[in-house]
Amino acid sequence: MKDPNQHNPENFGEEDFSEMVKEYDLKNLSVHSPIEGRIIDINKDRVIIDIGQKTEGMLKLEEIVDWEGNCSYKPGDAITVLPVSWNVREGYIEVSKKQLDVTEGWDRVVRAYKRNAPLQGRISKLLPEDKGYIVDMGVEMFLPMSQANATKVKKPQQLVGKEFTFRITKLNKKEMSGAVSRRVLLEEEKKEKVKLVFETLKTGQLVTGMVTSIQDYGVFVDLGGVEGLLHKENISYSRLTHPREKVKIGDEIEVKILDMDPEKGKISLGLKQKFPDPWENIEEKYPVGKRLIAKVTKIVSFGAFIELEEGVEGLLHISDLTWEGRPSTVEEYVAVGDKLWVQVIEINREAKKLKLGLKQLEMRPEEKYIQNHRVGEVIHVKVKKILKSRVFVGIQDDVEGVIKISDISYARIETPEEYLEEGEEVDAVIISEEVDRNFKVQLGLKQLSDTEWHAFFKQNKPGNVVPVTLKKVTDKGIVAEVTKHIEGFIRLGDIEEERVTAEEIMAKYKPGDKKEALIIRFEPDKRKIYLSLRALDKLREKEELEKYMKSEDDSVTTVGDLLQNELDKLK
Repeated sequence: MKDPNQHNPENFGEEDFSEMVKEYDLKNLSVHSPIEGRIIDINKDRVIIDIGQKTEGMLKLEEIVDWEGNCSYKPGDAITVLPVSWNVREGYIEVSKKQLDVTEGWDRVVRAYKRNAPLQGRISKLLPEDKGYIVDMGVEMFLPMSQANATKVKKPQQLVGKEFTFRITKLNKKEMSGAVSRRVLLEEEKKEKVKLVFETLKTGQLVTGMVTSIQDYGVFVDLGGVEGLLHKENISYSRLTHPREKVKIGDEIEVKILDMDPEKGKISLGLKQKFPDPWENIEEKYPVGKRLIAKVTKIVSFGAFIELEEGVEGLLHISDLTWEGRPSTVEEYVAVGDKLWVQVIEINREAKKLKLGLKQLEMRPEEKYIQNHRVGEVIHVKVKKILKSRVFVGIQDDVEGVIKISDISYARIETPEEYLEEGEEVDAVIISEEVDRNFKVQLGLKQLSDTEWHAFFKQNKPGNVVPVTLKKVTDKGIVAEVTKHIEGFIRLGDIEEERVTAEEIMAKYKPGDKKEALIIRFEPDKRKIYLSLRALDKLREKEELEKYMKSEDDSVTTVGDLLQNELDKLK
């Protein structure tokens, strides 16, 4: 460095200094013309620069420090500055880098704006109320908050000091300022990436991507600049409460392209689709009746979900926990995490539903009952429910029986209500050593009359007259009760001598009427009796005629007798 005294104005008069200045070769130094220099020293607030002249250039330190106060230069570094003014009193030339940067920056901004070209800049300041930023491009440009990113900026301060590429959207030449956008470039970049991805990928293809976001409904996966959605339902065949159970942000996963929509830029992904659907051969793996050990995964008010394998769950309904009535809560019998034996009792492959049972592993109460009772045994039951073709009865608290309509009477009946009422208690007979398909004890009523039928057939024969009670009058004939368990049938032609219509019969004869009928035919094997009112009437007529004819034979037949009778009448 030169002798300080040589530069100290106090050692010279103004005229002496002016003379010294005149000696400088100033021909090549012009205000507002950039000059190259080299930093000699950096002190507290100034930077001394050798600009190749008799005196140094003096630069304010604030012009070369960043927004955090860090200086980007050191002694010995080359630097380009712009002469601004002469400081005759202190003997140096004031230079500026900022003004040079502004001039050069403005030129770059204008050129970029005209060519619609992107330009590098540094976000130097966050404006009050987070309205936007100041971007340093050599000149200060305004960046609206809405244009700072493709999505909403959650932490605005974090962008300050960072460099990005921007698109110049507006210029104000008078103030040498304008507005820029980063969002425009990001959206253009994304559009190009989307186009490239859609040209590259195909539906059904396996691709690797990174998990970037996890939501309740699914996972977003970056496929190289374009995100695809892996919906929650397509993550696993197993039940998922939340996608986080299977993946986390930052994971690299291989997924399958399920669907693509180039116009909307949407890609649907699948993870479970990489593997076979476990429900495809479900009937072969878990046929109805199969017993296996499985794990309880979830408990609800109406039952428990049991996992047989990944992607295959069955429902153990509360009604299938025990034969001992319906439990008040499922937790009385099972808990999440339990491993227990269950039995497959129903499969619906289309709906992907499988029903399991716990109580089915034990013998049903009806089966136990059958083991302890014999066919033909008469038991007392209570009618619980009457259907069109069958009647359900209670045998014990946990044992039910069924009486089919065909086992109520040997005669054909239309409905069980002709014989039974709900709440009524009757005797029934066990007719099978096996329960029916609904696991009910099979009972009969008509079988109670078998002994009575045998006795009746033994004691009676066609031609006998029996008292009957009309039970049912139809357009085909009359059903008549012979005894409590025995019925006979009177056909239309066997009711009256004259030909009558069904309407006339139904008007004349009523259920409950007491009559006598003649047995005209037996079918013991079918427990059928055919009766006739008409034949009985003819029989009675014949008997009356025979009786009359007999009385005529015993009457007066001589002339004397006739005369005597006439005399008796006169007297």
